[in-house]
Amino acid sequence: MANQRTIDESPGNLPSAQKETIQYLRILIKNNAPETVEFVKNEKITYKQGDKDFVWISHYQDHVDLEFAMGASLYSNLLKTRRVAEKNGNTRHISIGNIDRAKPELTKLLKQATSVGLEHCPT
Repeated sequence: MANQRTIDESPGNLPSAQKETIQYLRILIKNNAPETVEFVKNEKITYKQGDKDFVWISHYQDHVDLEFAMGASLYSNLLKTRRVAEKNGNTRHISIGNIDRAKPELTKLLKQATSVGLEHCPT
């Protein structure tokens, strides 16, 4: 696809705070799930484990979301569902406005996600 952005181009013209959050999340994911493959899909930085999406980083003007494909199997008060219907009822996300406050919970969730695995998630 000619219009597909690279991972480094994906954040575009976002404020530096959001770009820093994205970079931190990329490192955190690779440190906690090193077997994942990173690429851009549908304007999201996507991490795939085997043949299934594992997590996505979505960026907005005022925050960044980290979305978990198996989020319904994870435990955190920070995990939310979208207001609009999800194709996959397992998906949950965390909206990150302040990365410093979210760091401990994100690490915990990524560890949970890798231990839960993706057996119950559709391809």
